Amino acid sequence: MLRIRQAGLSDAGVLTQLRCAFLEQELHQELPAGFADDLHGWIEEAIPEGRLLFWLAELDGRAAGCVAVHPYTHLPSAYFRRGLGWYVLNMYVKPSHRRQGVASALLAAVGAAARDHEVDSMNLHSTAAAHGMYERFGFGTSVDAMNMTLHGDVVGLSEGEPGMRWGKSG
Repeated sequence: MLRIRQAGLSDAGVLTQLRCAFLEQELHQELPAGFADDLHGWIEEAIPEGRLLFWLAELDGRAAGCVAVHPYTHLPSAYFRRGLGWYVLNMYVKPSHRRQGVASALLAAVGAAARDHEVDSMNLHSTAAAHGMYERFGFGTSVDAMNMTLHGDVVGLSEGEPGMRWGKSG
């Protein structure tokens, strides 16, 4: 049976494992030695501080996937009436549990929580494979978003765009 719940500090270990799997399997990143330990510590600080909210999907009591939200403030406008946005990140479902409604259930839970918190807008970056799912939930593609890495040794403009630097291939 599928259960979606908001994750807490005691889930930091499984959230770390799922994040590493997402980065390695979906984004094909080679994680440096010690990355998982550093990430675990970062998650343990971020959850109580409210910098990151997590939802965990469990099938028969075992982790099947997760999604995270980074709440952020924005100058109020007609679009951001309350000045509150949520950046959705790290949507990940284990390969053995895909196409079983897990990602949809996670998105539904995040959407319900966003409405409860009167969030103005949710945004995200998507892998090509997940683009259609997000569109079905009402996300639209923005043509004006831009990114710039400030690390000279990082190739890519965002996590999901490996192999690009400063808008040029390679």
